[in-house]
Amino acid sequence: MSHLEWFEAEGWIAKDNAREFMDSTIRGIFLPARHALFFYRGVGFFFDAAVEKEASRWAEEIMSALALDQHVEVYVGPPDAVIHGTQYRQERLGTIESVTTDRRITQSSGRASRAADHERSPHKRESGS
Repeated sequence: MSHLEWFEAEGWIAKDNAREFMDSTIRGIFLPARHALFFYRGVGFFFDAAVEKEASRWAEEIMSALALDQHVEVYVGPPDAVIHGTQYRQERLGTIESVTTDRRITQSSGRASRAADHERSPHKRESGS
């Protein structure tokens, strides 16, 4: 059963709002045989920076919920590059371990950068004033 069929069966979407819902909802699948997670959105399984960011953000929580190991591969795009004769783009982001480590480093760098900016700010309150 596809996500579209599943969502329709659950009553979460109707035919008149299916495309809008599918285009705005990031979803994915874990394939044990490929030891891989795939994230995408839309009927065309597309991805952009927002899908990549969400894949990195959710990978560790999904690992925990599904009892996966940190070496599971993380991709954006559909699990099959060719579906019904149509070629779809895929991109490997890394492993759960690498995408979550990269995310933590980026977040730490961002916090350090904001703290340094705050220290240089002319509007910073002087202690004791």
